Amino acid sequence: MVTRRAFIGSVAGALVVGGVGGYFGRNLLTPSTGGIDPVLGFTGLSLQTAPPRQPDHEVQLNIRPRPPVPIPEFYFEPTGLLVQPGQTVRFSAVTPHHSVSDFHPLHGRDLRVPDGVPAFSSPVLPVGSYWLYTFEKEGVYDLFCGPHEYFGMVMRVVVGSATGPGASPPPPPIPLPEEGATLPPLLTGAAVLRDPALDGNNIVQKGTVTWDELSADSKKLLLALAP
Repeated sequence: MVTRRAFIGSVAGALVVGGVGGYFGRNLLTPSTGGIDPVLGFTGLSLQTAPPRQPDHEVQLNIRPRPPVPIPEFYFEPTGLLVQPGQTVRFSAVTPHHSVSDFHPLHGRDLRVPDGVPAFSSPVLPVGSYWLYTFEKEGVYDLFCGPHEYFGMVMRVVVGSATGPGASPPPPPIPLPEEGATLPPLLTGAAVLRDPALDGNNIVQKGTVTWDELSADSKKLLLALAP
């Protein structure tokens, strides 16, 4: 029997990893025209791929062991980042099978980026590749990795000031919303975004917040492997 939770999880994953497949295919198959698309960003499939512009910041997409738990930690580093309007961030895939998407109704998710910002997403990135995105509009941007959000792989980018829908705390990790509703941040991803270290004003003050600055309680797994 497929549980409601499993169904919602599979739908959310499909929306992120497959549902915007047209975007991904266009991004990978169409040569760059020299810019960074506001929906597709820019994907460099290797370190030898020249970017259309030099990034102002870098975020690494990481995995590390979580002994004795068999599921490792999946995380953005840094997990909180301050940028200025018009600056570009490079998301570097130093470990496999990650993506970068915003919380947006067109992804089936609650809006947690500034009003008017489009639904944007990277493809699932191979190791050694990178993805560029330029943050134009001021406010808070909550981002997630499609395959690993449930395990805590989310981050917060503050552009200029901590304003907009993402500036308010997400709902607690559980319970799940009503059927048919857009989905808030889920499971450990929700707990990470509620960590005080990722408060938007703290990010503005510090500039960056590392994964290690978050509390251990925020990183606890709320999803286990089935036997």
